[in-house]
Amino acid sequence: MTDRENALAKVAEALESQMDIVGATGIEDKLQVGVEETILRLRFAGIKLWVLTGDKLETARNIGYSTKVLSDEMEVMELNVSNDISAQALRSELMHQVAQKAIADPREVALMVTGASLEAVAEQDLRGALLEVTTLCKVVIACRVSPLQKAWMVKLVRTGIAPQPVTLSIGDGANDVPMIQEAQVGVGISGREGRQAVNAADFAIAQFRYLQRLLLIHGRLDYRRMCKFILYSFWKNAVLTLLLFYYTFISGFSGTSMFDGYVWTSFNVILFAPIIATGVFDRDVSDVHALSYPNLYESGRLGLDLNFVRMTEMLASSLVHSLIIFVVMWYAFDSVDTMHANDYYGFGTSVFTWLICAMNYRIVFITTTINWVFIGAVLFSFATFAMFLGIYCRWEWLSPFMYNVDIHMVQDPLFWIGLLAVPSLAIMVDIFKAWLILEFLPDRRGLAAAASASPSPASAASAGSFGGIMPTASPASASGGGASRGSGEGSTATTPKSTNWSSRFAMAARRSSFTFDHPEQGHRRVNFFRHPLAADTSFVDGVAPRQRSATGSPSTSPTSKDLEAAPGSAPAPLLRKPPTNAFSQQSLPYMQNVLNTVRILCLSISIGILLLVLGIFVLDKSSEVKQFSVQYDGEWRQPREAKEHEMIYSPCAANTATPNSCTIQVTVPEDMEPPISVVYEVTPFYQNYYSYQASVIFDQLKGTIVSDTYIDTYCTSESTRVTASGQAIFPCGLVANSVFNDTIEFMEVSMKDDDPRLTWDSDYDRFANPAEYPDDDAYSWIYERYPTVTTKAKGVKNRHFVDWMFPSFFGYVRNTYGFIDDKLSQGQTLTMRINASYPVTSLEAEKRIVLSTRNGLGGRHSTLGWLLIGSGITCFVMARKLCPRTAGKPRFPQVTQGVTQDFDQLGSPTASPSASASPQASPASGGSALGTANTALAPGPLSL
Repeated sequence: MTDRENALAKVAEALESQMDIVGATGIEDKLQVGVEETILRLRFAGIKLWVLTGDKLETARNIGYSTKVLSDEMEVMELNVSNDISAQALRSELMHQVAQKAIADPREVALMVTGASLEAVAEQDLRGALLEVTTLCKVVIACRVSPLQKAWMVKLVRTGIAPQPVTLSIGDGANDVPMIQEAQVGVGISGREGRQAVNAADFAIAQFRYLQRLLLIHGRLDYRRMCKFILYSFWKNAVLTLLLFYYTFISGFSGTSMFDGYVWTSFNVILFAPIIATGVFDRDVSDVHALSYPNLYESGRLGLDLNFVRMTEMLASSLVHSLIIFVVMWYAFDSVDTMHANDYYGFGTSVFTWLICAMNYRIVFITTTINWVFIGAVLFSFATFAMFLGIYCRWEWLSPFMYNVDIHMVQDPLFWIGLLAVPSLAIMVDIFKAWLILEFLPDRRGLAAAASASPSPASAASAGSFGGIMPTASPASASGGGASRGSGEGSTATTPKSTNWSSRFAMAARRSSFTFDHPEQGHRRVNFFRHPLAADTSFVDGVAPRQRSATGSPSTSPTSKDLEAAPGSAPAPLLRKPPTNAFSQQSLPYMQNVLNTVRILCLSISIGILLLVLGIFVLDKSSEVKQFSVQYDGEWRQPREAKEHEMIYSPCAANTATPNSCTIQVTVPEDMEPPISVVYEVTPFYQNYYSYQASVIFDQLKGTIVSDTYIDTYCTSESTRVTASGQAIFPCGLVANSVFNDTIEFMEVSMKDDDPRLTWDSDYDRFANPAEYPDDDAYSWIYERYPTVTTKAKGVKNRHFVDWMFPSFFGYVRNTYGFIDDKLSQGQTLTMRINASYPVTSLEAEKRIVLSTRNGLGGRHSTLGWLLIGSGITCFVMARKLCPRTAGKPRFPQVTQGVTQDFDQLGSPTASPSASASPQASPASGGSALGTANTALAPGPLSL
């Protein structure tokens, strides 16, 4: 229809003639409470605000000023052209009149554009030019736009800007539904214009001011929790994967896992609970500080918590922590006599236990909010692991080699030293990194967290001053010292140290998460235990409990028909208000685990003392060990943890008459008290090679005759199944057919044959010979193949054989051959007769005999002791460099001036922009929150 406006004017003139005015009505359109403060906070948070309304240009301008979308300092430009303008003229208007003025004016620029101008832009395909102009503006207000134009503008921003921003649309009427559905996040306001917007939205709120809590508190917290959850999940799996990667270097690159299969597959099951508790309850700052410092929202808007830098930092951290575990593992068990703890299954389980302990320490370190749910989750993780080991190590049918491993593990003192050393070294690294960041690279989040956790009353008062709508804590409620304690939502004060966590008085002082401040000063429900800062829930008190009738429709009270509909059945549930218990409202009593200078200082000193004590203890025990070694085969190589006068090289191959047999005389370098371990070592020898380790059938070791199919599956090499004469080898496999069969004798002293101290009794008792042993000639028995290892009477019931069948964790074999129960004096001559029958030439390996006294740790661990002592000294050096500073303030303001300047301004009562919280009239039409539909556009990720 052409010339529509003139035609409407003619019709109105014809209808409104000869009429008398008998009265006039007017609709007062008021802004909701808290609109201006919400707009200010969103602007300080860095969110770009676009207002899309159907009102006229001047009305939209007045709305902008009354809601603080526009300010007096802004340069407000208009784009008001007809829809029949030419493309060249429109482009000139956009680029020359608007864009050049926006670039030239140093002030913030706002753009007001009409619906006709948007229609012309769409028709002339100048979307790119419009976006180029609007990105230069702080605020965009579109007036006289239709619902479809609102959705078109949201889509224009969502798809036309790179990198793609996250758009949020908020409205209260049916005309806002297309815009809400077009944005990534839609928020509907349940007002007098119906529930169409609420039904189409992702989130529903009762008033516009609740948007600041939705974004600045819940959205920011959800984003940070999600990022922490993701980073920790990747981190712990990266540590596990790196440990498995390191192990390939000492397992012959065969792909052998460091841990038993069932053990390491339980990794994520054991560790799932603590990170879930962190993801649900963790908060770095209180609600008051989150609203007082809106620019903390930048963490989600700019993606500061999950980006390439954070992922790189996470991988570097996992590398360091995995190396800590590997280094402790390497030096803890790299001793001569490891007290039967160096087999693949026992030692692998010990390292896995250290790993679980380190992972749970890490989640405690990165978690800010510590409450009883989180503590229970950590304890549940440890209990789950203990229960898993307790059950798994009793079910022999699952993994025979894991039987009683947990009992053997906890009897080894080095296991407990590693259990303390691994988390302590990890804490040392983490607090050193935290100290560096705290001192030289503090950010807004760290400063706000420190200020939030500070018990200073001034800090609490300053935090509650933004905008004038958040109540500040009274001096009595804000006083107190020690660790910061408070509620999960909206805690405005620090609970004194004397407050008990379970106190009902403390619980009454917590704020609800579904309520907000009510400056309307309406009716407030109070009770005897109500704290002055308690939240107001009176807005739901007037709602009568509603019960669903038998027909499904809600009713205020049940009718007689409803009661008779289902005799004997349970009553229908009441439609209640949201649950107010502390768990649902995330208002459980908690402690804030925020690192500051004092806490880092205390941690450094505590960990330093612990590491020094452990190091001195290990070093002292290592100094008690007296030992010497004799290498009798292979190329000469100096063993670790050995002194120069303790090493003897006398190869049996030099004896040309009998190269496989030799007699060696050695002089004892020091007095050695019994019992003295006689250990044989073959290195390198990869018993942990995958195909070698898997080539064993434990049922045969228990005396069971298994099927040929079973034998072919596990004993894949024919030479380990059948002899050249056609006899079946029993037991089959590579492990049982590569037994160390060198013999060692001492002329002056004796060793007990098949000493019970060689193996665990629980392992030895499970070995048995089959019923056919030894009379069935169809089998080649172990005593026939290795007569120097076992006898016909014993068969597999020989402790040397039992010890050999449990493969070594490292790339060498280091097993106990026997014990000397006589004292050896310094200068005493020992004559050793060695039968060197075990071939190692093809392996390029060395064989040696080591005589060593025993101590509480099983051998020398000097390197581990010095490592722990050096780490403890490092903690003290770091503590020496620390000195306290004001919470929430950087030590070097000149270094972080750009980061903290606006932070300090927002925390100041005089510098924070405020506005009246009382209702203000607006000439806008309609009854919505702003008298208009609003779209908040964030140039970075929006955290919801």
